Amino acid sequence: MRYRLLGPLTVDVAGQPVRIAAARDRVLLAMLLLQPNRVVTVARLVDAVWGDAAPATARAQLHTCVSRLRRLLPDLIRTDTAGYRAAVADDDLDTLTFTALVTAGRAAAAAGDLHTAHTRLRAALRLWRGPALAGLDSPPVQAHAVALEERRDAAVEDCIDVELRLGRHAELIGQLTALVEQHPLRERLTGQLMTALTRAGRTADALAVYRRLRKALHDELGLPPGDALQRLHHDLLQPAAEPAPTTPAPAAPQRVTRPWTLPRDVADYSGREHLLTDLITAVADDDPHPGGVPAVLTVDGMAGVGKTSLAVHLAHRVAARYPDGRLFLDLHAHSDRPPLPPHEALAVLLGHLGVPPARIPADPDERVARWRSELADRRVLVVLDNAADAGQVLPLLPGSSPSLIIVTSRRRIAGLDGARPVSLDVLSAVESRRLITAVVGARAAADPAATAEVARLCGHLPLALRLAAARLAHRPSWSVADLADRLRSAHPAAVDLAVDGRSPHAAFDLSYRQLPAPAQRLFRLLGVHPAGDLSTRAAAALAGLPTDDTDLLLGQLVDSHLLNEPVAGRFRLHDLLREYATHLLDEPAGGDPDREPATRRLLDFYLHATAAATKVWESNRDRDPVDFTDVGEHVPTFTDMIDTRRWLDLEWANVVAVAHLADRLGWHRHTVLLPRALWGYLFRNSMNDVSLDLHRRALTAAHALHDPDLIAMTHNYLASAHARGGDLASAAAHLARLVTHPTWGVRARTNLAYVYLNVGRYDEALHLMEQSLITGADGWHVSVQWTALAGMLRAVGRYTESALVAQRIVAYGRRTGNPWPAAVGAVELGQARARLGRHRQAALLLRWARRQLGGDVGPAAELEARSHLGAALLTLGAHERGLHLLRTAYEDGQQLDPTVACQAGNLYGEALTTVGRAADAKLVHAQVLDRAMRIGHRYEQARAYRGLGVTTDDPRLARERLRTALELFDAMGTPERHEVRTLLHRPEQ
Repeated sequence: MRYRLLGPLTVDVAGQPVRIAAARDRVLLAMLLLQPNRVVTVARLVDAVWGDAAPATARAQLHTCVSRLRRLLPDLIRTDTAGYRAAVADDDLDTLTFTALVTAGRAAAAAGDLHTAHTRLRAALRLWRGPALAGLDSPPVQAHAVALEERRDAAVEDCIDVELRLGRHAELIGQLTALVEQHPLRERLTGQLMTALTRAGRTADALAVYRRLRKALHDELGLPPGDALQRLHHDLLQPAAEPAPTTPAPAAPQRVTRPWTLPRDVADYSGREHLLTDLITAVADDDPHPGGVPAVLTVDGMAGVGKTSLAVHLAHRVAARYPDGRLFLDLHAHSDRPPLPPHEALAVLLGHLGVPPARIPADPDERVARWRSELADRRVLVVLDNAADAGQVLPLLPGSSPSLIIVTSRRRIAGLDGARPVSLDVLSAVESRRLITAVVGARAAADPAATAEVARLCGHLPLALRLAAARLAHRPSWSVADLADRLRSAHPAAVDLAVDGRSPHAAFDLSYRQLPAPAQRLFRLLGVHPAGDLSTRAAAALAGLPTDDTDLLLGQLVDSHLLNEPVAGRFRLHDLLREYATHLLDEPAGGDPDREPATRRLLDFYLHATAAATKVWESNRDRDPVDFTDVGEHVPTFTDMIDTRRWLDLEWANVVAVAHLADRLGWHRHTVLLPRALWGYLFRNSMNDVSLDLHRRALTAAHALHDPDLIAMTHNYLASAHARGGDLASAAAHLARLVTHPTWGVRARTNLAYVYLNVGRYDEALHLMEQSLITGADGWHVSVQWTALAGMLRAVGRYTESALVAQRIVAYGRRTGNPWPAAVGAVELGQARARLGRHRQAALLLRWARRQLGGDVGPAAELEARSHLGAALLTLGAHERGLHLLRTAYEDGQQLDPTVACQAGNLYGEALTTVGRAADAKLVHAQVLDRAMRIGHRYEQARAYRGLGVTTDDPRLARERLRTALELFDAMGTPERHEVRTLLHRPEQ
């Protein structure tokens, strides 16, 4: 090995040490070897050798240093247009050998080869001869040295893990005790020492080690130990749990055949190709042997969904398998005729089999026996269409027979042992277009957009699609767009689809009339719900009924296929059925009197349920001047963030829909309060377009109510949506109206300070914050103001003060059990610690913040934590992981939050520059500059200009961009101005 960096810098040639006397030459060589086989730019080399004291002749002097090194070390240094690189083989440089050994050791450990893993890892650690690059007084070199030592520490921990797995705990206790004293905040080392002590029978000592770490973390960082260490501590305090008894896996369900029907086949049948293929395959797989159990398939679905058409088409496809008969019988469960009793149905079926009427038994039980005897040795396909229930079907099933029975019904038929149920939904958009085209032909094929619109207006319901296509087929002068216009203007749309007495409404009506009166009422009221799916609680509130009673009625509607239950406890009304329900509400003279009270109950439910859900994110003062105390009996209770998030993820679209409904109806108070209740969810998910739309409607409604407090409140939340969306000028305009408002003034000043911070107006931002902190009293609001103040202090370079303020935020959040201020405070504290050079502590804080922010609090804040964690890890030498976090934060931020996207993008660009990917960095900074200029974010504009100045090849253009960055940083008074001024004073490269 010729070059050694894992200790003092040493070089050997042909086994003899090479003395490099000049300090500048040693720094230059170290910088090249720290990035082996990669080009290091002249600017970075000048910075490493001279720092801020670079002379005008730095470039020429650097050439002299390179020439001296080349005389001592021939063939090492190669020249590139951008700088120099050191050409070395893997076994010539100890850092490369170290990396290879550690990688091999980790791979062996993952594969379970512990002895090989131990050998490789110990060999890697023996390469270290002391502190990396000891004695080289260059900040860039020492930054790399810190990263190397971080990699060594990680390898030590990996090696100890392997040794613990090999049972060497006793001999590790002394080493681990010394390491924990040297690194008191490294949780993995503490966990390893606790494990070794416990295995040596020293549980009390292990618990004492945990307590010391917990106190150190609390005193130093204000954080608890991580989840893994807390679990280890818990395991030490608790006896091992008995293993749960193994439950045998349930037997696979018996395969049975699916439903079908058999009158004349539909010549232009289209759709459900995958289902048909599966059914045909199932028939072949489940083909019963003579004397076997008959296969039974039930097909259920809403009226008009195509149950009979599917069964007939499928039956024709497999009819050859059943040479002894292909029977079809309409049981008339949903028609103008009464349902066919089983004994009458048996008489018809026996007659189809050729049994003379005189030989058909009169007794119902004897008819069943005769039917089963006739089918015992026959292969018969029987379609029982339009069945009412299991009681009607059971007597018609064979006993022992190689036959296939298909039952169709609008209700889900339970109680048929061994039957395979298939529930049909509407067609997909693609299938719908194909069906229309199959009936209509060239006109539909020539206008796919209009055909898709007709399919949408028909709700993708096969009956409606066929009726629409039939109407168009019989009117050659119509275009598809003409039909779409007629459907769009019809009310309800399905009424215009009637052809020869057939219409979706007629089919729906037969199902509706067979419901009991309470279920009919609930079905009608479901037409009030504007869109999407709904829960049992929402339906109960709509109907004004207890939840248990409503659940039973919803079950009746699902069984009758007037309602879908795509997920347990969530219900969806098909668009045409919604129109039908609305038609029923309007049908009586003057309309259903229960419609308006039901609408009010529905809006009240969503208002109070949403307010209850988002309350966990806000203090009581945040609710002023809105009173959300009258929650009602149907509103769920939310105990934690997980409950809240789950409910809002399911219901937010419904809240938006009912807010639009309130706006259409002119119910101004609901129009104002529903967006306010949902604001926390929209803000944390950066759903800015939705929030802007709702709050603009709310502002109009607030003015209609002539309520100054509601007007002020809505201005505030409109401003938050504008700011989140990057329109900082509009946000400032809304907030400026409120700074003197008696209720909203404090909040408006805090929020306006945030806006001023983003546009670089730091003096005004700090002045507003001072005003807010003087007048703010509520703990939550003070924590929000502290967060803003910490960011402002950090922005102007007052890092120690920023850290102190951020510590107060973390303490407040932990004291009150609120994860939001604790997490955002940790993000601020992590950034302040990073600016103070304490990158390892910054990484701990930011990791903890990400855990708190992940999923339950807000993705935008998590992205900010992720990007700064990536920057910290990059500084610590974890380049791959750091770049991954920065890249994903930048990519996700572009879809979520423009401000966070700019922050993450500039950090990512700076990281790419650090690892030598200047071209990629330049592209990222250019993208950030464009976005930052569009949203008016002056600080991120300046950072982007600085990044472009560093990565631009053209010296003139590079200096121009740096001068622009300096002007912006100077105007804002931020510490970056000193770095940019230094870059400008360096000689051109």
